[in-house]
Amino acid sequence: MVAPTQPPANITENPPSDRPVGDQYVWVPGYWAWDSDRNGYIWVSGCWRAAPPSRYWVPGYWSKTDQGWEWVPGFWASTSNVQQIEYLPPPPVIADVAPPGPPPTDDNIWVPPCWYWYQGNYVWRAGYWLVAQDGWVWAPSHYVCTPRGYVFVGGHWDYSLRRRGVLFAPVYFPRHYYERPGFSYSLSVAVDIGNLEFGLFTCPRYSHYYFGDYYDNIYIGIGIFPWYECRTRHFWYDPIYEHDRWRHHKVDRDWDEHERHEYDRRRDDKDLRTPRTYRGMEQRIDKMPEARRKDIRIAEPIDKVVADKKSPMKFESIKADARQKLSKDSTDLRKFGDDRSKWESSPAPKKSGQPNIERRGPATQPTERKESVTPPTERKGPVSPPTEHKESATPSPQQKEQAAPSPERRSRGPQRDDNVTQPDQVKIPSPPIAGKREGFFSKTSPSQPADEHKTDTKRTPRSDNSPKNTSKGDDSSKDRGPQRGDRNK
Repeated sequence: MVAPTQPPANITENPPSDRPVGDQYVWVPGYWAWDSDRNGYIWVSGCWRAAPPSRYWVPGYWSKTDQGWEWVPGFWASTSNVQQIEYLPPPPVIADVAPPGPPPTDDNIWVPPCWYWYQGNYVWRAGYWLVAQDGWVWAPSHYVCTPRGYVFVGGHWDYSLRRRGVLFAPVYFPRHYYERPGFSYSLSVAVDIGNLEFGLFTCPRYSHYYFGDYYDNIYIGIGIFPWYECRTRHFWYDPIYEHDRWRHHKVDRDWDEHERHEYDRRRDDKDLRTPRTYRGMEQRIDKMPEARRKDIRIAEPIDKVVADKKSPMKFESIKADARQKLSKDSTDLRKFGDDRSKWESSPAPKKSGQPNIERRGPATQPTERKESVTPPTERKGPVSPPTEHKESATPSPQQKEQAAPSPERRSRGPQRDDNVTQPDQVKIPSPPIAGKREGFFSKTSPSQPADEHKTDTKRTPRSDNSPKNTSKGDDSSKDRGPQRGDRNK
């Protein structure tokens, strides 16, 4: 995803006075996201995020390129190797992540294949069937493209979408608001995560989820797909969809068909779609009978969420000392993202080594939270209503050029670092969200799947860099392949 203009400076956020109960929840500050309809930026608010077991957050950022400003995604790195990130040459393309057939049992979920870096070459780890776990999503091993090289993110367990925390509504700010000296934004409207699947979309080339009214065909043209399309297009893998599909299939074998039917209904009838702003949602709810309001309410004030005794998530007041620490952690995480943009924009050293990265003052690069969502809802306030997209929107010439990226670009992301031929390790500052929650997680998360480490050390990339995915993963890789140390824990 390349935006034509530089993002604004980050906005100062004021989190609500209550937070979810539990040490697993960490505050991840907001960031600027590109909105193709507005041809400008909207603010994706911060969130309370349940950090995955033994992982710390490496924020994303916007990077300057010859074409504009390109989004470099964030990722959850292993706390076992907390002070080093390795940058690798481009991995071979995996053009198709589809399973080889139906699952062997109803409790199995397909995990796509992956290339592993081992002793100076990429080796093949075939796809495999994983036993699904209630409340846990398996995030498969994958690579994140950066200006310095590719970062391997080992497969790990993450919380299911409903258990990930508190998501606050994004907002559109006119420029004269956020450019005022001392401007800050108090988060007050939370998104109902349980209702997201009724309007959830994904943009693989932007590494973002979207939700709301993205039903018009124009959005498929610019790369925003209904989340179930991963099952038919096969060039990206959606772990949240795979988990929810498995969960729903236990009670509804035709769930896939129902999802597509619901999408078709809402595409054909605009009155069935999710309202595009918070204000629009409130106005529509006021005209509806009480029994139907819950089906359309996708966001509500956080104080109502906190006061809801029936909610499975419990809240507690943030004390003064905890709020000071929260502010410091938020500042440190933004600085960590700024530092990342600096060390990744620097060329790799010609000689092997691990350069120390000095922590410097804040830059204007935005930071990213989790597997992020760019939704079209807005809190009430003095700002004009944000329409995340408009029905009459027409892609600009630049968007049309980006609408149908080649399979290679879809799989590998930006290609401007393909000149990287050797690994490059960088020592990093201590991440602000890391380490101390490992003991809590080790007692609750499922164990690592054994098949995740079964790689074929004799298999090297084919000349066309596009291996056919025909193996089930447990009979083509007998050798115990690379353990990749801390990244796979």
